[in-house]
Amino acid sequence: MDVSPSKPTPAVGPDSQLEVVLRASRRTHFVRAALVGLCAGLLAVMFRRGLALAEAGRAFLLTILYGYPTWGWAVLPATGLCLGGLVGWMTTRFSPEAAGSGIPHLKGVLLQVRTLHWKRLIPVKFIGGILGIGAGLSLGREGPTVQMGAAVARALAGVLRTPEGDLPQLFSAGAGAGLASAFNAPLAGLLFVIEELHRELSSRTAAGALVAAVCATVVTQLFAGDTASFQAYGLAALPLAALPLALVVGICGGAGGVLFNKSLLNAQRFAKGFERIPYWTLPGIAGFIAGLLAWWLPEALGGGQIMAEQLLGGTVTFGVVTLTLVFIAKLILTALSYGSGAPGGIFAPMLLLGAVLGTMFAKGTAFVLPGHAFHAAAQAMAVLGMGAFFVGSVRAPMTGIVLISELTGGYDLLFPICIACLAAYLVAEAMGDLPIYDALLEADLERTGHGHARVEPRTIYIGIQLGSALDGKRVSQAGLPRGCLIIAIERGGTTLLPAADSVLHAGDHLSILAPGDRPDAPLEIVKLCTGM
Repeated sequence: MDVSPSKPTPAVGPDSQLEVVLRASRRTHFVRAALVGLCAGLLAVMFRRGLALAEAGRAFLLTILYGYPTWGWAVLPATGLCLGGLVGWMTTRFSPEAAGSGIPHLKGVLLQVRTLHWKRLIPVKFIGGILGIGAGLSLGREGPTVQMGAAVARALAGVLRTPEGDLPQLFSAGAGAGLASAFNAPLAGLLFVIEELHRELSSRTAAGALVAAVCATVVTQLFAGDTASFQAYGLAALPLAALPLALVVGICGGAGGVLFNKSLLNAQRFAKGFERIPYWTLPGIAGFIAGLLAWWLPEALGGGQIMAEQLLGGTVTFGVVTLTLVFIAKLILTALSYGSGAPGGIFAPMLLLGAVLGTMFAKGTAFVLPGHAFHAAAQAMAVLGMGAFFVGSVRAPMTGIVLISELTGGYDLLFPICIACLAAYLVAEAMGDLPIYDALLEADLERTGHGHARVEPRTIYIGIQLGSALDGKRVSQAGLPRGCLIIAIERGGTTLLPAADSVLHAGDHLSILAPGDRPDAPLEIVKLCTGM
């Protein structure tokens, strides 16, 4: 039978046989994702409890030290210096990829320009994160749980006999489970996988991530409770007349997110280029500074969840000046902590910064909300500030909207959150700033010269987005990087063999063979297929 060149030949036999194979493959993938979600959720709960104990211990010690002002102020700086130095030595010695949040590293793993050594990563990330954040470094728990979730998937892949081609989706499912468990937010875990890690939508990717996120959330709620991660009471919907305020908060949050990104990148660049002292000592120096700051402004330390909950609850009595000091101190300490290379995420610090920014805005403009209680307006603006700041930095608006709603239980504010997040996204895009995890990955690849890139060819599986450079193009016009070859097209559940005249459409999923000597090829392919 003749086959038109614009309609590629199916690579398999009858559709009924193919459907049976695909259904069996999907079921197996969902079972693997469920097991990964359960294990990743359990590990995340253990990490969460370890951090809670460490931060509670630091706060208890500080209350005791206040009774000895002559020498008490020096205890936490010395503790931070020692613990931070230990964390830095352990990270650089055993698992350099455990530094920072780990999400840029995971994105590199999915692009196959980085490798995932789970045996050394999990213990270093777990212990280093607890010690560093417990010492006062301004970092959060979500980055470690995301990276450790992917590492759990890597550890289970061999036991579950996972094919090589299914590993990226299993890694993403583990990462989504880690985020879902960190914040008790399953939908945010799903959207994070789709919007930030894979940047494509397929039933296999989405359903696997959802299964893992739900299983991880079940474990989290079983051991840590089913309440929202950030306790916020008394949140009320904003009146229509107050919606323009959401737009202004979004603009401020977008600009704040860009400032946050630049501070992280500059701090990391400075730390990597500073060669006068060993790199492993930098977390100790950051811990020393955090210890000094603890005496006068303890709100700037750690993940900041306690203060964020106070802002959301309307119980903070700080004025605009004090809030400004907290904002500046938190921003600088976060940049120092992340730039030092200590294990820890940036979600929690950016959420606190956004809440502080929103509260500052509310306290300065309370007169534009006549008839509303002042504390209620401040609470709403804190929620909007969290969403806007997150989107301005990460540039994942759907994830931001759902994450903030699940974190705070503020579903009555869903529409204002959408307005604030959209404004933040447009402002950050207009300022020409890269999303933070893309920028961190590119900086890492540029700095290391792709030192861990694979030599052998790798297969990249990615979907074509509507309006991207490949949408509507023939294979011969695709403009792929040199040496790359489309080896299969998945369309409507059918696998097709491509020809030169085969037309690519939005919704197609491509299997692309990329040469091992072109470590930049995966990034170029992602931009061609997604337009991002």
